[in-house]
Amino acid sequence: MIWLKGIPGLKLNWFPLVLIFLGTPNSIPYLITPYTLPLQQFIASVAWFLLTLLGVNTQVDGIYLYVNNIPVEVAPYCAGLKMLFTSLYVTLLLLDWTGNLKNKGRVITLLVSAVTISVTANIIRNTFLAVFHGNGMHNAFDILHEGWGGDLYSVGMLGTIVGTNWLLDRFSGNSQVVEEANNDNLEEPFNYQNDPQ
Repeated sequence: MIWLKGIPGLKLNWFPLVLIFLGTPNSIPYLITPYTLPLQQFIASVAWFLLTLLGVNTQVDGIYLYVNNIPVEVAPYCAGLKMLFTSLYVTLLLLDWTGNLKNKGRVITLLVSAVTISVTANIIRNTFLAVFHGNGMHNAFDILHEGWGGDLYSVGMLGTIVGTNWLLDRFSGNSQVVEEANNDNLEEPFNYQNDPQ
């Protein structure tokens, strides 16, 4: 790119190049796996809290959940790093498609929303996996862990991000309409002849 178009061409095509870099399979999720322990502990703790609220016999020890005294590990690869990266990638695509990539407020809002949605969905998924494994529901565990249930969960999570972007578009569109209407009302000249007083 640099040798064909130079630095101006690189500046012009920076976003497609970033998408190509992010979309190329690499070892980054595996390289940062040793640093996901706090995320694993957070997921295990919140899953324990949810299960305790539901009255399930649960204990937590670090990254291990014990459902009916059967241990379930929130492994590094169950911490949802790949889906988190996928969520961020889809978010960047949505921002580009909707022309909001230069809107810093929208970029920050949607990226934070994507991270929140991804982590929340992963907590719910790990909670279900712990219940299935702890109650001997191996078929349901396999479907959600490695089968079509996991794919359905991923699609639902990405759909939630798309829905959030749609809601932000609607909200910002409504606020712009109200703002334009207020500006129009301020700019209208007052006609004293039609004033009843």
